[in-house]
Amino acid sequence: MTIRKTSARVVGALFVTATAAGVVSAVLLGPGDQASTPASAGALMVLIMAVAIAMIPPVLFPILKEHNEALALGYVVARTLEVVLVLPATVGPLMSLSGAPDDIVRIVTGTYDVWGHPGSMVFFCLGAAILNVLLFRSGLVPRWISGWALIAVLPYLADAGLVMFGALAPFSAIHSVLVIPLALNEMVLAGWLLTRGFAVTTAGAGYKRR
Repeated sequence: MTIRKTSARVVGALFVTATAAGVVSAVLLGPGDQASTPASAGALMVLIMAVAIAMIPPVLFPILKEHNEALALGYVVARTLEVVLVLPATVGPLMSLSGAPDDIVRIVTGTYDVWGHPGSMVFFCLGAAILNVLLFRSGLVPRWISGWALIAVLPYLADAGLVMFGALAPFSAIHSVLVIPLALNEMVLAGWLLTRGFAVTTAGAGYKRR
């Protein structure tokens, strides 16, 4: 197995891990008692998600920089900022477990819900856009996958803005409708990387079947 194919499989596995942990954390950290066992487990899931997200750019960077190093660096920065904004989701439950006053816990969790969560979504969208522009231009994966992502990122970004400014609840049905297309695309990309890997390309070349 080549290093390139191994990298593709690692990235695919990390995408699946991050998404699975994110879904579980959203369920466990829904409205409820921040000192509860589910909330604490949800905080752990957020940590797992953040670690998986943080590992994706270093694995992808050597491959992406062959096609555009500036955009590859931009992807690293966007996903790093996403992780920074996601990590505070672990703080509220941990503060509750440590016996912090409820008023302080509510302020921390409320601030994260209003700004941290949608802010991380914005940088997730920026990272997804950069990654899929690179994938589309390079042909590392079939262009229908990256093209789908570039379209799906728009409702996801709209959702982040609506949540940030209080026009939409983060656990509403509309929220799910807006984010599912990009989330599904990421799982399709992960499945492709796990089973087929990256195409062998040169700068400006399209996807080639192997």
